[in-house]
Amino acid sequence: MIRRILICTLLFVTGLTATAIAQEPADQSIVTPPAKGAQTYPSVVIYTLSTCPHCAAAKEYLHQHNIPFSNREVDTDETQMAELMKIYDEMGVPEKKRGVPLLVIGGTIRMQGFTPEKFEKAMQEAK
Repeated sequence: MIRRILICTLLFVTGLTATAIAQEPADQSIVTPPAKGAQTYPSVVIYTLSTCPHCAAAKEYLHQHNIPFSNREVDTDETQMAELMKIYDEMGVPEKKRGVPLLVIGGTIRMQGFTPEKFEKAMQEAK
């Protein structure tokens, strides 16, 4: 009997709480500003092949350094391949010299191939 009273009381209180919560306006989420000293990076787009070891190394470097990037696999998406070819045409790179990875940093700097030194220099230029 006491058990039934406790269960009924618990259900009643739970129902009241749920009703009160449902009637209150929802609070908005608090937007947390970036921490002081947190690094911001220019946008990084990397054109890759899914089987390319140089591309994998470049992406691994970006992951290890917590640099956000957008990966465009040109062997699995014809639209991305066309976009890459357009970039190479704009750069004036002959077909025999085209390859991946190709990085576009800050929307303006185009870097064919990848070395950490070359990448860091390009990132500084893009800031």
